[in-house]
Amino acid sequence: MADKKKLKLCDINILQICCKLEETCAEMYHYFAQLYVESPDARELWTKTAQEEESHAEQFRLAYRLHGIGMKSLKIDEVSAQKLLTNIQSIFELVKKFPPTLKDALRYAIRMENSMAEYHMNTIVEFEDENLARLFTSMIKNDQEHIQMLERASAMCTQTNPE
Repeated sequence: MADKKKLKLCDINILQICCKLEETCAEMYHYFAQLYVESPDARELWTKTAQEEESHAEQFRLAYRLHGIGMKSLKIDEVSAQKLLTNIQSIFELVKKFPPTLKDALRYAIRMENSMAEYHMNTIVEFEDENLARLFTSMIKNDQEHIQMLERASAMCTQTNPE
């Protein structure tokens, strides 16, 4: 059996940062689910979105546990990934300190999902293995679904509570 090419250690570090990005988003969405616990629809929206982010984190965990086998290279640098993680962690700290209205929480989430879409596995990784590539292609579809779901909720929130 031929040796399979592995990513460099610095690339594995990037995958770990991307995993932490997903975990941080999931934590924030779980926080929002608790914050809006009196609204079953809002709680369900945040819980579902958090669980999907946890699934994304698991995909990154799998990738770095495989040491990048089946992947040619990454299309992102560590500084950019770390900068996005720091920004998302800052937003999370801010919303914990100053809990937003549901409408504002939805706006934060939509912006985050839009910025996160470019950092998902099938966007940042050039794959050698087509089967592995297919395994990770669901992330962008999930992101678009998250964004649409959050936008619908935001529109409903605006209709029921205009500013």
